[in-house]
Amino acid sequence: MDDRSPRARRIPRWLLVFAAICAAISTGIALGVIGLGSDGSSGGPAPGTSPSPAVQAADLPAGQEKHTDPRNEAIARLLERRATAMRTHDRAAYLATIDPGAKAFHDVQAAAFDNAAQIPFASWDYELVAADAFTLPAQRLATFGGTTVFTAQVDLTYRIDGFDSAPVRSPQYLTFVLRDGAWLIAADTDGADQGMGGAVQVWDLGPVSVLRGDSGIVLGVGDKTDLRSYQKDMDVAVPDVHKVWGRAWAGKAVVIVPANQEQMARLLGAEPQKYVRIAAVTTGERGADTESAAADRVIVNPDAFRELGAVERRVVMTHEITHVASRAFTRNWTPTWLSEGFADYVGYLNSGQTIRSAAPELRRDVREGRVPQTLPTDEQFETTQEALPQAYEMGWLACRMIAERWGEEKLVEFYRAVGEAPSDGAGQPDQKSRLTSAFVSVLRISPAEFTTEWVAYVQEQVK
Repeated sequence: MDDRSPRARRIPRWLLVFAAICAAISTGIALGVIGLGSDGSSGGPAPGTSPSPAVQAADLPAGQEKHTDPRNEAIARLLERRATAMRTHDRAAYLATIDPGAKAFHDVQAAAFDNAAQIPFASWDYELVAADAFTLPAQRLATFGGTTVFTAQVDLTYRIDGFDSAPVRSPQYLTFVLRDGAWLIAADTDGADQGMGGAVQVWDLGPVSVLRGDSGIVLGVGDKTDLRSYQKDMDVAVPDVHKVWGRAWAGKAVVIVPANQEQMARLLGAEPQKYVRIAAVTTGERGADTESAAADRVIVNPDAFRELGAVERRVVMTHEITHVASRAFTRNWTPTWLSEGFADYVGYLNSGQTIRSAAPELRRDVREGRVPQTLPTDEQFETTQEALPQAYEMGWLACRMIAERWGEEKLVEFYRAVGEAPSDGAGQPDQKSRLTSAFVSVLRISPAEFTTEWVAYVQEQVK
């Protein structure tokens, strides 16, 4: 990092890369990368759960109600005992659902139960989603000595008290074994080789400490002392987001702090090197109503955060929480330059960052004659792009120009107009038509005219 004054030090663009994750599973940490950025499409969070697990109709004999299969009924009762034990902090009852022959699995489950002890869960349930979800190879079957074995996808659903309006859903792929007429859980990793590995939870990584702040909750692996700085960053960032976006969102965040970058990658189901230069990631469902969905999670990379000064940390946290606040109006058709540029705009406000310190790559390009002629495409925000920093910088300057020339309220109105759900219930609009409509209705300018003004603005700002 360049040796500049604390308020002028450049915040490296790579530290603000935002990966939005489908909140259909895990602790708000999901299986697939989607875009509040540029990738893919989202799946919704699970609806409210029932204490009695449900098997898909295809898994049951035709004409029968759910759970009428004796095996499924027995598995459902086992899972309910397990859920009740977790809700009532009954360690012995929880571990009694584990096959005594699976000692290593028993020890892992005991550690996870202990690690989660401080987390304020409002609910904890299991749902039997699919029977015979994966096949056990002959070598693995042989270890059970001919005992009856059953595999299934079981979704864990839970809520953190005071933060999740709906349950977080996290798939698990379990192996059950019949011992003396009773079903028990023998493993949760047998399906991994078939692409059916369960999502990693923060309590799978180590003892979780919990800190509640004015604006949210921090769940971190390690000592509470190490988490206080994240709590302070969150408590500063949320009011800053309120000032721009308003209060039409939950107004609180869940921040997850793993012990290191490797653990962060495990939470996100990725290789550690993918997050070498990323300070934080926000997970959530596109377009979700904040009153009826699980809270977004901000997952930080502590290895990267340690390199940041106080101002830089605030910018990163504010950027991520801006994504949390605006997620109800961030759709599959929202251009990445707008979602990322807006988050940068809010993050950089009152940070002391200048064009020189916050957009050095774009500044260099323009000064060397490489002037952008169009707003960046979604593809330019892919993490493999060499010019990724310039894409973020262009998006930031586009939103900054709107705020300067039309006003900050118009910037927010423009963002909401782009992400507004179709009023006629029609299908997903295309990005071009929605942008054109918002430019004309909110800013009273055509996309072509806006682009022309933006190109001139970029050249003027980077001088």
